[in-house]
Amino acid sequence: MSTRTRARSILALLLLLSFQLTHPTVAESVIILDPYFYRTPVSEAIDGSAKTVLGYYDETDGKVTPLPDPPRLTISELRTLAVAYAQSILKQISPKIIRDRHGVIVAIRLENQDPALSSVLLTPGFTDRFENLLGKDCLACVPNRQTVFLFPRLGSNMEQFSIPLRGIYHNSVWPVSTELFEWRGGALHAIRDLEPN
Repeated sequence: MSTRTRARSILALLLLLSFQLTHPTVAESVIILDPYFYRTPVSEAIDGSAKTVLGYYDETDGKVTPLPDPPRLTISELRTLAVAYAQSILKQISPKIIRDRHGVIVAIRLENQDPALSSVLLTPGFTDRFENLLGKDCLACVPNRQTVFLFPRLGSNMEQFSIPLRGIYHNSVWPVSTELFEWRGGALHAIRDLEPN
């Protein structure tokens, strides 16, 4: 490598470093469905659930940090920012359709490495997006931070998914819940736990 090429490389590296120092990455406010046992400092209860909460975090470059209590913004301001971020996640997702042996859709799997994936459940009109595939008022399960399952309310045989969903939950580094959720008045509501008592 010539001295001139090396000097250009060093100059380019210094310019990049200077840009990164003067333009730090901005933390995004996000919501993550969390197990209650994480004791997330800023969180909201989910109706009907004793095991799962909505946890508030700052996300920077795919890493999340729990917000301090009290947070710098109100819960409603944080929620507005988090839902806007969730809508950007939703645009990146390619749903995986799961069919039974007769070709009938029995579930949809959403996957993304973003730890705030579960917040897509809070976006306005989320269930309408899948109504043509799952029917009205689908159900959701979030076994870990990278996976969301959606199921049709009618004709769904949850027993066939119960053991695999519990397996994903128990074998995950970031488990979330074994509960099944529905939407009531635009809010999540836990209706059943797939974990046997």
